[in-house]
Amino acid sequence: MRPNDRIKVLIVHSDPLIAAGLEATLGRMREFEAVIGGIGLRLPPADVVVTDYDSGLRLIAAGSPLSRRLMILTYSDSEARICHALEQGARGYLLLGCSLQELAAGLRSVHLGGIALGPLAATRIADRMKQQALTRREADILRHMMLGMSNKAIASKLTLAVGTVKTHVKSVLEKLDASSRTQAVSIAQRRGILREDDEASSRTLRSLGHLARPLLGGLQPPPNALINNTAADIRRI
Repeated sequence: MRPNDRIKVLIVHSDPLIAAGLEATLGRMREFEAVIGGIGLRLPPADVVVTDYDSGLRLIAAGSPLSRRLMILTYSDSEARICHALEQGARGYLLLGCSLQELAAGLRSVHLGGIALGPLAATRIADRMKQQALTRREADILRHMMLGMSNKAIASKLTLAVGTVKTHVKSVLEKLDASSRTQAVSIAQRRGILREDDEASSRTLRSLGHLARPLLGGLQPPPNALINNTAADIRRI
């Protein structure tokens, strides 16, 4: 293969070790020519750009021509992140830990104008397609479920009838294919259904424990079982 026939890969990754590893790995393959760049620097022309999630979205938001052939390589298998990245214009989404064959195939696909999705990313999108999206009100209910709040407490907080809250909770369980409130929270955390800033707020309140009590109008802090279950799911994300 002549040098001019190689696929030029620009690596714009916030983790320098990952960037260096990608450059070294792709540099050993005759099919690719890899170089490391950085946000805010003058970026060289490339056939494909490999980035982390945040760097990729920044390139897309800046309107960079390089974003037309952009593949995200990240640790996060959040359904919300995967779908958001693709909706914004990313052409690929692979998870760190993918095989070298998957990486090479993904680069080829994006270079040719196709889409590159790792197996788990494809599964997340399939989950999104086969399940109904939560309404805004259902998402609000779910956020309060994540805090361990009872139906009565949620009703008071959102100024709703308890029966209305029960109806929304039932709908949330059905849409998430969950058999319990705890399972629904676990599924929502694993799939990244709620926006990350909402999840961060919920985690902050849970971590405050007794300090969250006055913020919630004297309600009891969430049960330990719920905290443990959701924490375990967060670690798997």
